[in-house]
Amino acid sequence: MSGRTGAWEGEGYTLSPEQNRVVTERWERAAAARDRMDAMMKDVQQETAQSHGGRLQGLEYSLKDVDSFRRKAATAVKEKNVPVEKTARKVNDLNRYTLTFEPDSYTEGVERTYERLRESGYEPIAEKNTWQDPVYKGVNTSWRHTQSEEKFELQFHTPDSFKAKMENHELYEISRGNDLDELSRGNDELAKSYQDAANHLQNERYKDVRIPPGQERIGEQLIRDELNPRVPAEHVELVRRKEAEKHAENFAKAQAKAEAKAREQAEREALGLGGPEQAESQGLRNRLATKPAAEERRQKSDAARIDPLPTQSQSRGPALR
Repeated sequence: MSGRTGAWEGEGYTLSPEQNRVVTERWERAAAARDRMDAMMKDVQQETAQSHGGRLQGLEYSLKDVDSFRRKAATAVKEKNVPVEKTARKVNDLNRYTLTFEPDSYTEGVERTYERLRESGYEPIAEKNTWQDPVYKGVNTSWRHTQSEEKFELQFHTPDSFKAKMENHELYEISRGNDLDELSRGNDELAKSYQDAANHLQNERYKDVRIPPGQERIGEQLIRDELNPRVPAEHVELVRRKEAEKHAENFAKAQAKAEAKAREQAEREALGLGGPEQAESQGLRNRLATKPAAEERRQKSDAARIDPLPTQSQSRGPALR
């Protein structure tokens, strides 16, 4: 467990020190299980690759980022009054995986994966089949071990549906975040039209995705969204521009994160702290032991007053366009 967790804040959301402790400890349990679960899913991939052409996608993202989980818990508190204890107890996707199969071997590949996971002591606790949904196509499942209670999410896609899902990531963020409210400025009718526009754009990328034969045998069939054929073209274009802005923003964040990680690694090597594994462990401990939010703001403010450089900005900076 982390030695100290202070308050946390990000993107307008906050967690108290006690809330952050609950959330962080739940995340740490998932982090401790990651290597074991990764190894199990690699075994599943190896078996299904030989029999059905299965491929494990995005293994480097098999653990949800700790700050993403904090933001999820803080959002639930602020917008739905859900205690962090409930969020920590209910969360299924801290450890998450994606398997892809070609359409003709998809259904049998998924069914064999089910068998393999059950042989390992896991049972499905949620199964959502949205292959008939116009906005998101695939099967999302959650699994729990019958003895250890460990949980993870497993998505099943074809290569084409996985590609469409990844290309729609910014539209998903727009639909699930505060962007539509900001665009509509509190106008519910306008917000609904912008949501219809986001659905339309997501559907465009699924138009050529082939639905696997026999997929209806898997899980609960769900259609969560409907397309509005009368959505105004100008709303579609506005959301398309917002998607491009968010894509640029996410790219910049990812680049900054990679550069920070590289600098941290170089600094630790210069200090003789050992190889990448030790450096990563130390970096994780530093990240988990977050500063109290008020203290962090005070330190940033002090730094801004001390640094006389005229190019320093004390605002959050311009939005990427």
